[in-house]
Amino acid sequence: MKRTLSALTIAVLGAGLAVVGVAAPATASTPAVTASCISLNVNLTDYSTDPGAPEVTEEVVVTPAVDEVSHTDFQYKTTRFDWSWPPSPYTAYRWAHKDSGSTVVYDWEFWTRTNVTQKHVEVEGQPAVTETVVVTPAVPANPTPNTVTVEIGGDVVVDGAAFGESFSQSFDLDKYTEQAYTVTVTSFDGEGAGVVAEGTSSACALGAANAAATIAAASCGTVDLAITNVALAEDAINPTTSAVVYIDGAATHFHAVAENATETRTLSFPEDSGDREVVVRTGPAHGDLVLATATVPTDCEENPVEPNTGELSVTGSFVPGGAITITGTDFEPNTEYDVELHSPVQALGTVTTDENGDFTLPATIGADTTIGDHDVVVLLEGEEVASTGITVTAATTPGGSSNENAAPADTTTPAGTTTPAAAKTGLAETGVDANGIMLIALAALLLGGAAFGVTRAARARA
Repeated sequence: MKRTLSALTIAVLGAGLAVVGVAAPATASTPAVTASCISLNVNLTDYSTDPGAPEVTEEVVVTPAVDEVSHTDFQYKTTRFDWSWPPSPYTAYRWAHKDSGSTVVYDWEFWTRTNVTQKHVEVEGQPAVTETVVVTPAVPANPTPNTVTVEIGGDVVVDGAAFGESFSQSFDLDKYTEQAYTVTVTSFDGEGAGVVAEGTSSACALGAANAAATIAAASCGTVDLAITNVALAEDAINPTTSAVVYIDGAATHFHAVAENATETRTLSFPEDSGDREVVVRTGPAHGDLVLATATVPTDCEENPVEPNTGELSVTGSFVPGGAITITGTDFEPNTEYDVELHSPVQALGTVTTDENGDFTLPATIGADTTIGDHDVVVLLEGEEVASTGITVTAATTPGGSSNENAAPADTTTPAGTTTPAAAKTGLAETGVDANGIMLIALAALLLGGAAFGVTRAARARA
């Protein structure tokens, strides 16, 4: 069966719904505060702001209003005659301030009311004069009427910061310790005010140690150690790690490395003490793990830089007291060398090479130099760097006597090589004078001398 709601029922239900709607609260402010081991997060939303207030005014009467004063005039008429002849009638009119009846005598004339009236204003009406007076000044809106104070671990990190409808900020916490926190709000309308959150954050959990080490050679017999304990993820604590340095199997140094820190140490060993074994391990409490190993040599001989050695050539008279010229090429540039004849040792001079490493040294073979093979030697700081051989001979005359002016022989030999004596130099040129032989009568003596000369020449050409 269909039910019909009466108008009264509908009105009552509508009124009830209206009451419910009025009673429902507006959106309430919402504080949300969360804490982890590394941060405190404060989020305040849906707070009311101060809308301000409009100006309140009123109208004040400066001059009061004047009421109009008026009455009704009534029109009357009469008949008159002009002064023409014969006289002509005409109608005259006048106004009376009051209704004197249908007929009235005025100035000896009969006047009849015409029923025409008019308003006669005696005093004009005036409106009141007013002015606007401010009763209450306007109050401007305040978009930030709310404040928040945040305290962490006894320190105020936000002190009465103003905000409008919302506030959001995160604060870093010391992940190694527990920390008490309090969030306090003052609000425009009292909603969500007071201490909105308080508590204590927890310390982060311990993670596994993350140690590492390097061993780097600093010089011969010396190494640099670096032991690190790298930080883990930010929400985990990397505990202090122990590390032990072993030298040749014996524990010698101990380190405690904090999270994200580095410990360094330099190890030096006596020279020529043999190879040393260096091992870095975590401490027994942290797994006794090998972090780095190295073999450190201590028997270290510096490899001297070999100086440039060039070529030598010697020209001149290879006889005792003979003048010679020593030429060097491709030696160390701008370097001073000593030049000697061996042996016995004779100083031939000191020379400095030019920018190309070349030099030329005039010298004299000692007069007491023995006949035979010798070496021209170049020395740098007492060390032989190059040499070439020459053969010193005694010059002879056709009669078999010594000839100091015999023609010179040349030798050019790369430094550091040895040349056989016969190839180093030619003997002083000898021979026979044909005219002398023809003039000398003693054939045997002449033939003996010729044989001697032929033999020497053949030896020189060999």
